[in-house]
Order: sequence, then structure tokens, then C-alpha cells
Amino acid sequence: MDGDPSTAPWWAAGGAFALWLVREIWGVINSRKKERTETDANVALVSGLTARIEALEAAQQRMGTQLAEEIKLRMAAQEEAHRLRLRVMTLESAMRSVGAVIPPEPT
Repeated sequence: MDGDPSTAPWWAAGGAFALWLVREIWGVINSRKKERTETDANVALVSGLTARIEALEAAQQRMGTQLAEEIKLRMAAQEEAHRLRLRVMTLESAMRSVGAVIPPEPT
């Protein structure tokens, strides 16, 4: 051991470097596992949200179709009611012309 006592031996420096290298590699491996776990979780979240959006869109389309059908049926019922009112008015007019007394319609 003829070396200078004020400097560290070469094997101590090599050991410190090896320790540092192992620590860095271990950190990279752990961070990659974490990122992969987060990525998998994000993929699961996105696929769940996509399925929910598709279900909501299908429900909205069904509701829109149902609403359109209901509007169509209401319009048909209103047209039928209008035709019946006209028919009643025509019949009342014909009955009045032959002398029948028709009481006023209750409101």
C-alpha cells in the first residue's frame, strides 16, 4: 500500500460508482413499472368511459326516437280531435236547423 494516504483507493471509487449505477438502474426499472401501471389504468379508464359514452348515446337515440313517435301520435290525435269537433259542429248545426235544442257545451 504505497499509495497516497490522502486519496481513496481505486476500488473504493469503483465500488461507489457501481453502487450509484445499481441505484440508478433500479430507479429506472421501478419508474417504468409505475408508468406501465399508470398506463394500464388509463387504458382501462378510457375503455370504461368509451363504453359509458356509447351506452349514453344509444339511450339518447332511443329517447329521441321515442319522442319523435310520441310527437307523431299526439299530432295524429290532435288532427282526429279537430275532425271530430268539426263533425260535432256540423251535426249540431243540422239538428238546430230541424228545431232541436242543444245545450251549451260545458267548459
